[in-house]
Amino acid sequence: MTDSIPNGKLARTGVAGLAAARVGVGELKHKIKRPFLSKAAQEKDKDLLDEKNAKVLFSALTQLRGTALKIAQMLGMEQGMLPESYQKELSRSFHKVPPLNRVLLRKAFIAELQRTPEQAFSRFESDAFAAASLGQVHKATLEDGTNVAVKVQYPSIGTSIKSDMTIMRGVARGLANTHLILQSLDEIEARLMEEVDYRIEAENTRWFKQNINLEGINVPTVYDELSTEHIITSEFVEGLHLNDWLATNPSQAQRNQAAQLLYDFFMYSFKTLKQIHSDPNPGNFLFHEDGTITLIDFGCIRKFSDRFSNEFPKCMRGYIEDDAEAVFDAYRGMGMAHAESTDKFYQDVLRPFGQWVALPYLSESFDFGHSDYTQQGKPAIMNLQKHIDVDQFAEEMVFHNRTLHGLYQIFEKMGVVVTLKGSF
Repeated sequence: MTDSIPNGKLARTGVAGLAAARVGVGELKHKIKRPFLSKAAQEKDKDLLDEKNAKVLFSALTQLRGTALKIAQMLGMEQGMLPESYQKELSRSFHKVPPLNRVLLRKAFIAELQRTPEQAFSRFESDAFAAASLGQVHKATLEDGTNVAVKVQYPSIGTSIKSDMTIMRGVARGLANTHLILQSLDEIEARLMEEVDYRIEAENTRWFKQNINLEGINVPTVYDELSTEHIITSEFVEGLHLNDWLATNPSQAQRNQAAQLLYDFFMYSFKTLKQIHSDPNPGNFLFHEDGTITLIDFGCIRKFSDRFSNEFPKCMRGYIEDDAEAVFDAYRGMGMAHAESTDKFYQDVLRPFGQWVALPYLSESFDFGHSDYTQQGKPAIMNLQKHIDVDQFAEEMVFHNRTLHGLYQIFEKMGVVVTLKGSF
């Protein structure tokens, strides 16, 4: 890692403290001015403040990278949780991590495998072919000629999680829905602690490979003898990432088939397996000429309780059928009782949101290529964000929603028609 990235706890906390202080000062100034402004002026001033705070946050993240960046990406994908200006800035921060130099790479191998890369593999490419917020991936070859992908975690990533969570919690204070954001951060922290232990990722990968019974979905083989807490070696799979695949100009039918397969895999995982691959990054899907798809990177997995698995479909059916009582009952069943469970609250706040949620499920198929669906939902989401009043946010909702809506965004990029009706 380059010297420009603060690694020590004090250094990272210093960056966090400065960012949080700047956000806090801005919020205080807004509160002081608010009584003297008209309603329109209050909203304009708040929008300007959100844009300014978002730039402060982005600046801090580009210094810290690592888990701070990963946390922000995960939180930013949760629909309606952060103001739009924050999500816009965070979208700039994906995949901007400097690679390990060769000395640190060699040191990591000796510490984890007690061998150098050259001793562990018959061939090892020292230049990484992929890099993200937590680690980088190298191509290598086993003694028997099998090509493998070797993911190596950046040094000190695990120990930086606590301080980086402090960063995000500090910045979150003063924002709308602070208590919900903080609860979401608790859930994200739990998943991150799992994600930085590659032994868990190896186990997740094996589990999905053994339990997926869906034609067209593939999962790589993991090589346990060359995998540790901070290094994971798995089968190297030839395939194209989304942008590269789309650049080959697949037909509408091919694109529709691929998108349907991704959606069916999500629903199969949620309803049958009760755990999902919850990182809908397009880089985690490899598309093949025969129409099959390989899923990679099982570091971020979310298991679901029977309670959530039973109540969430009821909530979706309530929105689809425009049944206010069913929606409120489902929220209560998930532990998200609204303080204002009234018909007016449903009509003014939840119904517009529910109509947007239900839209893709009302017809036999839904055209994501021409609907601008995710953009259409922003007014309803923002309205919900302003009025939502729950004491407890269902933690499982965070990763379910971010995965589903992440898929919707991918479908829009693919320009596809997908059948969703009857899913819930």
